[in-house]
Amino acid sequence: MKKYASSEHTKNALVNAAGELAAEMGFSNISTRAIAERAGENIGSIHYHFGGKDKLFEAVIREVIARGNNFSVADAIAPFSDSLNTREGQLKALRAVVNKKISSLFDPSFPRWHSRIVYQLMQYKCPLQEILQKELLNPMVESISELLSAINPFLERDETMLITFLMISPIVSHADYMPFCLDHLGEDHYNDDYLRKMEDFIVKQTERLLGIGNNPSQSQQ
Repeated sequence: MKKYASSEHTKNALVNAAGELAAEMGFSNISTRAIAERAGENIGSIHYHFGGKDKLFEAVIREVIARGNNFSVADAIAPFSDSLNTREGQLKALRAVVNKKISSLFDPSFPRWHSRIVYQLMQYKCPLQEILQKELLNPMVESISELLSAINPFLERDETMLITFLMISPIVSHADYMPFCLDHLGEDHYNDDYLRKMEDFIVKQTERLLGIGNNPSQSQQ
């Protein structure tokens, strides 16, 4: 049991080191030596535990996907699936989606390199991007698009895409550019009040775009 625990510790250290370096420089710019040094392990441990750098990188992506799916947008919408034909159900579902994304990206236990990995991979086509897109990003975008279409079935496909990204982009940008944003705010983290305002602004903007809302009482969760 002791040997197994040590093995898991080594694997986790390597995954975190590879994730941090990839977030900083991109996957194509890091070496096994740099990963091993960052993790405090020897290079041979990468081959022993993962069979090489490519499989280690895939393990990094799998960790991002697993944690992202623990904060699934579909799960956020599910409690309101039977009331999406009502204004109240629509408003609650929209807020649940925005709250879920904010909660996932700004959870104190959330490694900052996770969101940067997504940003890095979306810059170019590669097998890792295909995995991330198929297993995490596509389901998220599809779930939000289905919700928007259920609320307003007259939306055109491009309008649905635009509104989806208008909902997601402010949250992702605050994660990707966190050092700049926090420096500008004069803070060392996003406080609860700031995150609540972010949620309210995004929800209200989405309500206007969909032609619903305008009820002050809905600014509360």
